[in-house]
Amino acid sequence: MKNYTYIDVVDTAILCGLDIKQSTIGRDEVAARCPYCDDYKYRFYLSRKPDNSAFWCHNCGATGNAVTLYADFNPQGRRLTNYEAYKELLENPHVHKGELPADRVKSVGSIKPLEERSQIYLNLLNLLDLDEKHYINLHNRGLSDEMIKGNMYRSLPMDYKKRQRVVGQLSSWFDLSGMPGFYTSNGKWQMSNCKYSGILLPVCDKDNNIQGLQIRYDNLPPKIIVDANGKRQEKKGDRFRWLSTNGTYENGTGIPSYIHIVGDITSDTLHLTEGPLKADVASYLSGGELFIGLTGVQNVGFLREVITELKPKRILECIDMDVRTNDHVRKAQAKIRAICMPLCEQYRAITWPADQKGIDDYLLFEKLKRENGLAA
Repeated sequence: MKNYTYIDVVDTAILCGLDIKQSTIGRDEVAARCPYCDDYKYRFYLSRKPDNSAFWCHNCGATGNAVTLYADFNPQGRRLTNYEAYKELLENPHVHKGELPADRVKSVGSIKPLEERSQIYLNLLNLLDLDEKHYINLHNRGLSDEMIKGNMYRSLPMDYKKRQRVVGQLSSWFDLSGMPGFYTSNGKWQMSNCKYSGILLPVCDKDNNIQGLQIRYDNLPPKIIVDANGKRQEKKGDRFRWLSTNGTYENGTGIPSYIHIVGDITSDTLHLTEGPLKADVASYLSGGELFIGLTGVQNVGFLREVITELKPKRILECIDMDVRTNDHVRKAQAKIRAICMPLCEQYRAITWPADQKGIDDYLLFEKLKRENGLAA
């Protein structure tokens, strides 16, 4: 059996200039800031284990190995093919290398093409249901029964036996290799991210293909953070995550931070907000206006591509009102504007009262006010 050439992903990350969390540098798993989504919380993990030398981001879902990381972020600043990156890393004396039997190496799947991915996700959603509590949550956001059904929101399958039936059925129809959210254990396909209840949200492109599924969890246990003085603090868990798997899973596949598109794609005016659900609700409450939803305000990797594809004349920025008080959101806002402004004729930020956090909250507030005869 042919041996596998192991290339240290941590050495590669240092060579690429990533911001490494120094307190983790001696561990098997090293934390860094994600170069794909610019996550400032060091949720980008690099495994030093030779049989699983990979990276994955718990914020945006990016995953890969030393070769793909170097291809994207080499010091020369140019995009390399994987073959070019591999050759350069083999010749670099500052990167540790070695050989392993191929059967000791965990695979990190390459993502399936969009059309195949969308078809499999559609079949998955058709096998699932929407719980009553999640229907009520969506209805209370202002969505009609027709929109809730049409957008194919579903509840995460919490019952293990039901989940196995669903995954078993899906894997009998399709090869799940390269599908974010699925992995193998003892030769059987499994579905990840099902420990806590939540709603599955399709993230679609302009042609309504499902690029991936985000999860809005109902309640996540708080994270325990230890500060520099050793004091333990509780912090709310991130409510939105991708249905994704990474390099710690056998045959796992990560997912990049795709952007959700909803509404009239022929419109000259594009509204930019945060999250697929917020975009869905805001588009519906505004009568079908064109909205795009970033899956995290810092996740702008596809923003230029989406704006170029939609060709709007005007972009209306509808970022949550915590931009007024959160420095990290303000920095992300500046990055968004730097990308968008050269691509349109007019760029303007929309604001509303701070007691309605998001544009969806504001539009629902105004709708209820009109219905109750309270409009000025």
